[in-house]
Amino acid sequence: MSRKRGSSDYRDGYDSFDRPDIMDKIGDSFTSAFSRRSRENEKADELLSEFSKKGRDDFFVDERVERKKAQKKTQQTKKKTKKSKSKVKKPVTPLMRKIRNIIAYCIIVAIVLIVCVVLSLTVLFKTQSYEVTGNTKYDQNEIISTCGITTSENIFLANKRVAEKKLTKAYPYIEEVDVSFAIPDTITIDITEAVPAYIVRVTDTQYMIVSSKGRVLETVESTQGYDIPLFLGPDVSSVAVGEYVEFSDENTLRIINEIVTVFVDNGYTGITELDATDPANISFTYDGRIKVKLGLPEDISYKVRTAMTIILEKLDLNGTATTEGELDVSDCNTTKKSYFRDKSLIEAEQEATEPIDTDDTQSDEQNEYVDEDYDGYDDITGEIIEYEEEEPEETQPPLSQEDWYL
Repeated sequence: MSRKRGSSDYRDGYDSFDRPDIMDKIGDSFTSAFSRRSRENEKADELLSEFSKKGRDDFFVDERVERKKAQKKTQQTKKKTKKSKSKVKKPVTPLMRKIRNIIAYCIIVAIVLIVCVVLSLTVLFKTQSYEVTGNTKYDQNEIISTCGITTSENIFLANKRVAEKKLTKAYPYIEEVDVSFAIPDTITIDITEAVPAYIVRVTDTQYMIVSSKGRVLETVESTQGYDIPLFLGPDVSSVAVGEYVEFSDENTLRIINEIVTVFVDNGYTGITELDATDPANISFTYDGRIKVKLGLPEDISYKVRTAMTIILEKLDLNGTATTEGELDVSDCNTTKKSYFRDKSLIEAEQEATEPIDTDDTQSDEQNEYVDEDYDGYDDITGEIIEYEEEEPEETQPPLSQEDWYL
């Protein structure tokens, strides 16, 4: 049973306040309680301030996020390990070092060349002067103007092939032309002039001067002053100056060009006539005195050189002889023999009414002209044939072809 508190109980309580020792203890307990509470509050405030600075992550850990972070860190570590391994350099051998140096030098040279090319095509090497060589017929300034290459034009980029075509088309006597450049600023024009090789009669009062390549150089009314042969053959179908001559027979131009080229290349002069009327029996005449029979148009160069060697070294030595007759070299390329008949024998044969055959069909061995190498000289003696011209007796019959002198 509970007991009711009475006045005595309250009095005991009041009496306790009157005791100083009890009051001191109560005060000390309150003081310690307040101080402990204040310290706890201070720690709580510190934790709250730290929490506000760092955030709640330091106080709340998400295992899934932490696992991803760990995996990512592991991958980064592996990558760093691979890179560190790849960065480990292998020892460089002398050969590898040499190859690297060569490659570096090549790159440097290539860069320098590119720079030089760009500068040379854009800034440097502008045309400032011209040099014309080999020209004797045309005005130099006209040639420079016709070529079309102007000053300040780059010497490398100038169209030199077009300039060559312009010059050969404009000037008939320019057989060939080579347009080039000379560093640093000069355009050179090297001209090869056409050499008159033969004359073609167009009409009784008009003649064409033709080069060794068949180009019509000019038309004239007289052939005086030209030491070149008069051509006899098929009719011409083209007479335009600067163009190439055309004959009714297409093969004629090729044959004639081959013959006159031999004349020009070897410096043969004194040829007065060139006859290709019969393509199977071609001939030419030297100094109007000696007719040379070439026959078929084969081995032309050999035949012409053989004939001119015989004429210049035997029949017309030093240009002082007056021998007239016919020299047959039409078969010298196969039989290696040539024949000459004096004009008097030819005339005697022509005057004879009945040719008399003789048994003397073999040539004297000592006069046979043997040319194994086709060089125009005897392989045994090193000389050309010795011609022994005999004066015919009054009773001697005319000689047949088999009796011509070798």
